[in-house]
Amino acid sequence: MENTIAEAVKFFHLNTLSSPILVKVHFDVIMTMIADTLYSMLAQKLRGFEQCDAPKLYRHFVRAKASLKVKTNEVVLTYPRRAHNPILRAVPWHRLPQSLSWLGGAKLTFKFE
Repeated sequence: MENTIAEAVKFFHLNTLSSPILVKVHFDVIMTMIADTLYSMLAQKLRGFEQCDAPKLYRHFVRAKASLKVKTNEVVLTYPRRAHNPILRAVPWHRLPQSLSWLGGAKLTFKFE
């Protein structure tokens, strides 16, 4: 367990950001655990990546290029062709919230080229 937390802290360590702000240890640990939990939840949705660690998920899915268009009532995220797109297409996106309450209820749409 300690190794898992240590690996998560190493990857998500907020003090590695180029910022003059010092982060309290408790806040740092909480944010690390939240980020680790969110990456674990993402891994459970991606077939074949259920056991992957956060850095690998970040490299393959989060850091990926995409275009973002914000319209009046819609946010469209378009992914270009990539090797991992079939895995993203297989995710049941329709089960996730379709509107962004923090953006005036705008609809979120994923597209793949």
